[in-house]
Amino acid sequence: MIAFGAPNIDRLSAAPAQVQWPKDNTVRFRDGKPWPEAIAGANRDAKGRATGTEGGYTIINARRIWDADPNHQTMSYSTDQNADDLVVLEHELKSFSIVFSMADIHKIIGPNAARFVGLADQIGTLEAGKLADIILIDGNPTLNIYEMLKTKTVLKEGKVVVGPR
Repeated sequence: MIAFGAPNIDRLSAAPAQVQWPKDNTVRFRDGKPWPEAIAGANRDAKGRATGTEGGYTIINARRIWDADPNHQTMSYSTDQNADDLVVLEHELKSFSIVFSMADIHKIIGPNAARFVGLADQIGTLEAGKLADIILIDGNPTLNIYEMLKTKTVLKEGKVVVGPR
């Protein structure tokens, strides 16, 4: 992947620990489907039952890809979830935080994601001439992922769209 410059725009939480425990004590995904049976492409045992092991492989492989790239530009953030934005972000960040530092996560969801969608000249970092799409939080985003979830104000192209105006 590194040699060919192939981007890895991964959803690390597609398999690991995004489960719920209903009252009947059966493990299920957030969407209520059974864990790990509902995982598309799940690793299967000799009887064809899903094992759930691919969740761990996903996270470990993401770190291997990151470590193999001396510029740390191969990994990016994305999601195709349809739940509440903050719930999805928290869930994805939990998975990323297993193997990535906060500095790594900031690069993954900022400049790397912008580059992967072809907008690095417009977004992804705070620089003169770029769009002023900025999220102000009530916390220290270098401490942990939970500090990143305390959004206070959102600016889109320099205009406040969420928060005090």
